[in-house]
Amino acid sequence: MKILLFGGSGQLGHDLRIRAGALNFEIISPVSSEIDIADREQVHHLVNTVRPQLIVNSAAYTQVDKAEEDSVTAFAVNRDGARYIAEAALSVAARMFHLSTDYVYDGDADTPITEDRPTSPINVYGQSKLEGEQAVRDILPEHSLILRTAWLHGSHGKNFVQTMIKLFQEKKEIRVVNDQFGSPTWTGWLAEVILDLSRLDVTGVLHAVCGGSASWYDFAKEVYDQTKDELTNVSDLQILPQSTEDAKRPAARPRYSVLDCTRLSDILGRQSISWQSGLSDHLKELGFLKD
Repeated sequence: MKILLFGGSGQLGHDLRIRAGALNFEIISPVSSEIDIADREQVHHLVNTVRPQLIVNSAAYTQVDKAEEDSVTAFAVNRDGARYIAEAALSVAARMFHLSTDYVYDGDADTPITEDRPTSPINVYGQSKLEGEQAVRDILPEHSLILRTAWLHGSHGKNFVQTMIKLFQEKKEIRVVNDQFGSPTWTGWLAEVILDLSRLDVTGVLHAVCGGSASWYDFAKEVYDQTKDELTNVSDLQILPQSTEDAKRPAARPRYSVLDCTRLSDILGRQSISWQSGLSDHLKELGFLKD
């Protein structure tokens, strides 16, 4: 199978390229300097040159706070870019997998969110991603799969895990939000899920996150517990809870965005790994833990 990957330089894209190569997929992934998905001509030219069987779009504008003041760029990438890729996929009869986010929900749920729950974003980033989803589904209703995921972390690129490890070694006190809940998801696991789904005839919307739920504070504590034996001068570190209100971020965040992955488990015939296991696998890649 020939796969064209947009966003290959990101943490999920990196893990997709590594795993696709190991499984003998033919994967083509231009770097961001070679292709701007917000440029319709560039997208159509590339897709019509490569003529893939599957297009995976993991490219996105993900700066949630900055999007509040730079909505033009957020929508150009997350909505218009998704539309251009879907149009190009249609022109060469390719399937399309489009990565989306838990931020399409408002956070008012109290139990894991299923795919049929109404969407209602509360920030610019979430709205731009939702409109990207809608564009893809309008253009490729029978040949697209929207994969909503959340709280991604992997060994390549900047993310919460690497940030925490750095702070553990620089600070004596860290404050982390404890009233937002989601599902930390290791990109290595998600990459394998995407490649498994590529072999199946699956369309519509799927939630794909690691199992369980945590607050950012819980996540930080688990990162510390799994790395403290390998780090120096962290024995007196304090990790303290902080409210969303006290954190004072420009963009609103969903209070609760834990995604239900029952449909994904039924399709693949296996449960999602726990978010703690995903974190362990990530840390093994960084050299903190031994197999």
